[in-house]
Amino acid sequence: MRKYIIISLLIFTKTFFAQSCKCDSIFLQSKQIVEDNYAGWFDKITSKNLDEYNTWTRKHHLAAKEITNDSVCAKQLQNWISFFKDKHLRIKYSKPKSAINSKTESKKIEILSTGLTENQLTDYFKKTKNPDPIEGIYENSNYKLAVTQVQPNLFYATIIKTQNENWKAGEVKLTIKKINKKYTGTFYEGDKSDVSEHQVQIVDNILDFDIVFFEKIFPIVKTKRDITEYEMSKDKYAPSLNFKEDVAIWKFPSFENNANEQTEYLLKKYKDKLESTPFWILDLSNNSGGDYSIGLQLLDYIYTKPILNYNAEMRMTQSNFEKWYQFIADYYNNADDKTKKALDERMNKMKAHYGKLYNESGTPTDTLKLDKVKVNPKKIALLINKNTVSSGELFTTLARQSDKVIVMGTNSGGMMDYGNVVTYKTSFPTIKIQLPINRQLWLDDNFSVDKEGLKPDVYLKENNWIEQAIKLIKE
Repeated sequence: MRKYIIISLLIFTKTFFAQSCKCDSIFLQSKQIVEDNYAGWFDKITSKNLDEYNTWTRKHHLAAKEITNDSVCAKQLQNWISFFKDKHLRIKYSKPKSAINSKTESKKIEILSTGLTENQLTDYFKKTKNPDPIEGIYENSNYKLAVTQVQPNLFYATIIKTQNENWKAGEVKLTIKKINKKYTGTFYEGDKSDVSEHQVQIVDNILDFDIVFFEKIFPIVKTKRDITEYEMSKDKYAPSLNFKEDVAIWKFPSFENNANEQTEYLLKKYKDKLESTPFWILDLSNNSGGDYSIGLQLLDYIYTKPILNYNAEMRMTQSNFEKWYQFIADYYNNADDKTKKALDERMNKMKAHYGKLYNESGTPTDTLKLDKVKVNPKKIALLINKNTVSSGELFTTLARQSDKVIVMGTNSGGMMDYGNVVTYKTSFPTIKIQLPINRQLWLDDNFSVDKEGLKPDVYLKENNWIEQAIKLIKE
């Protein structure tokens, strides 16, 4: 007879949102945040256009005084901020998670717990003779879970181990319901702030929870899939690599999310084949940016000669420093004494430059050098278009310095002169300001990406870019 696991309710959190706002005060607050912290301020506002800026600002401030709706206010702020002509500088509006007739509504998030240990869960599987196909022990890079039945057609995924400090062993990360032979599940956010509903399926050894995937490690299944490849097949932002005769075709929709690990995986898996393939396509069309160092994993193959890399300077305000520190806080707190001392010295130098633009490297440029040039690939077509922006453009500026690389397509989007975007909150929870705190030093050499975007070496016709590129690099 099946033994069912008894659960207990632990805690709940509340989310709270409203829609009515005073746009006048939010406008003045946003204006101050931009003027005090935006890295492009000194380039964008000069004695030549200060009167024009002030007139523009007064006009939009007057309009804001008449607005009480948050979404309309966000649009008004975006109109005002467009004066700076910087796509990295923008207003982020988040729709309220719950709102009824403009009144606030609280939402309870119940965090469940089985309180079971790994030994108890392992014992459960030993005693269960006919487990449901979805039951078992699963893991990914962040969690180790045990999916067990607690009621007929109801399953809980109890945490055994986790890298997320917001969660602990014994708590329930996922709940799964079975209707006939199909599954649906509830996913609890990493910060315990919300839940979402998803279709769930078992594909061989993979628990596919729609937005997250786990690999079954017990019981052992006969057919095994590689979880990284499975994730990539479901992730529209994941890089891909295909081979067409003597051409390797890379596609990078983004340099974000898991693209770093996924690129590393592809390079390792196809190393021998890549090194024997004479022609490559690097498709960065529609690349939305992220971390350009993901692309630099391919540098060994791209490199032919030293590559000039422009550094950036940070607008060093106390607020910007605090935003920057948030990125390293966990690393700093867990560092040894020697590392902490080095970081303290680094941060003291940064603080000493409050009110200034600070180039931490001390030089306007660095040079990337490698010891050797790989035989293959011999020619590389790098594809860009109007939707190639941010770090996609930064990677292009470096890669195109190689004698192997020909940039093809159309002009890129123009979104890289100012970067390292941080988010500032306003007094209203649905309206935030995203602004870049770094300024690229190529601006001092009269080079700009934002004005026109990067120009390709070869403009391509509208259709069949891959075929056009292959033909050109084989000529």
